[in-house]
Amino acid sequence: MTEAEDALGELEALNRMAWEAVAARADRITGRRVPMPEMVGCERRDAESRFSENLPVLDHLDAALALTAQGPLAAIGERFAGVMHRLRWSQNPNYTEANSSRSFLDGYAYAGFSGPDAPLVCLVPRGGLVLLGPGVEYPGHRHEPREVYLVLTPGSEWRLDDGDWFDVDAGDLIFHDRWQVHAMRARQQPLLAFAGWIEAGDRRAIGWARDGEALPRG
Repeated sequence: MTEAEDALGELEALNRMAWEAVAARADRITGRRVPMPEMVGCERRDAESRFSENLPVLDHLDAALALTAQGPLAAIGERFAGVMHRLRWSQNPNYTEANSSRSFLDGYAYAGFSGPDAPLVCLVPRGGLVLLGPGVEYPGHRHEPREVYLVLTPGSEWRLDDGDWFDVDAGDLIFHDRWQVHAMRARQQPLLAFAGWIEAGDRRAIGWARDGEALPRG
């Protein structure tokens, strides 16, 4: 086995571990269970992401992994720590200073395992880790693909549609239906979570809840 094949094998194992943890849990709100979607291949496309290794929020990654190590999903954090040097951190390219706060742009990042622009190239499922810095809110937004969040760290909050904010703990599973408005925020500690899209979709088509429109394409 070549080094490249070994690396892909490690990422496949991490991706499978995350989805198996999703399938083993029920959604915190509805009780719904979500199996891992069947993988559908595609051609690579990198235009959906703005990649960078210098995102300010990455200063909080070690703290987030330390918190994960104390929780019920420590095995996912440990395996991720072993392969994260093979992953690229990114942001949605249509999140800009024209439509997003500086605190948000400095405080969030995503590292994809699988998807059109990830090491495991596929149309479905798209999956990876989302990192928010302490005190950072990911504002209300929505998209067509159904989505799951598997929370790895304690002490965050979620909001669905026009409901109240509710506490979320490490090990919780949150399901977002098609076009359902959802927001999340970290409190005193960083938030790290696995996020997976169940159907195909384009990151650039995410819309902010404040106007209900898709973000302008660059």
